[in-house]
Amino acid sequence: MYTINSEQTNSPNSIHPIQKVKRYTLLVLGISWTFGFTTTSIFDFSNPIANAVIMLIYAFIPAILAFILNKKEGGNWKDLKFFKPSFKSSFLAFLIPIIYFGIIISTQVLLNIRTVPDISKIGTPLTSTLLLLLGYPLTVFLVLGEEIGWRGYLQEKLIGSLGSFKGVVILGLIWGIWHMPIALQGYNFPNHPYIEAFITYPLVGIALSLIIAYLGFNRYSIFIGALLHASNNHFGGTLLSISEAQNEFLHAMIFNVFYIIIILIFGYLWRQKTFYNNE
Repeated sequence: MYTINSEQTNSPNSIHPIQKVKRYTLLVLGISWTFGFTTTSIFDFSNPIANAVIMLIYAFIPAILAFILNKKEGGNWKDLKFFKPSFKSSFLAFLIPIIYFGIIISTQVLLNIRTVPDISKIGTPLTSTLLLLLGYPLTVFLVLGEEIGWRGYLQEKLIGSLGSFKGVVILGLIWGIWHMPIALQGYNFPNHPYIEAFITYPLVGIALSLIIAYLGFNRYSIFIGALLHASNNHFGGTLLSISEAQNEFLHAMIFNVFYIIIILIFGYLWRQKTFYNNE
């Protein structure tokens, strides 16, 4: 069960969780967007080195702010959810994105919207296997820069202040719009950046936030979010890179529809779980 961890909100020297939420959200969006929009207007994102450095810095802004504010508030590592996750939750966090990405890509292939994935585009069988295996733990490390902020610092405070369902949905929206500087560059949909920025990323943020909250209900660990987030990015990104969209608009719309379905399924499961556990 999610609880407010030693908040003591009636103390005159304490800060109510919702105030912490507002402060962190304003800081993370303000700093991230300033950095993101500035760098995307100055640097050429087609340069792989510049792209990698900018993306790395951008990804760790949420974590840096979370560490600073958590320490200022007298928190420790456990307050940022650095717990050992259960095997079941970890395995499902790894597996679920592979399943839904497989369904999405298969649907697009059947509708002739996307070409059949070709693993040889990565390289030789040995190269592709190494990239798939080694790329995942590296991606887990990279997404921790986001997860420490979203799930480690913000999630519990939002749930404690706004309720289990509304809190997770708002978290997903914040996470989604945080991607705006990158999304408006057409990172996934080059010809439809506004769909990506204002529809797809918010839907993805809400969908993944609901899955993560559901899997981590009893004892949430930061690593549940990292494992699922990394699986979504790494294996999903691999499937997209070894196939080609024949119609980018329909490709984007099918992704949006499937993420709405995921929101409905896991939104229902999350509400049922929190209701029956007397949230």
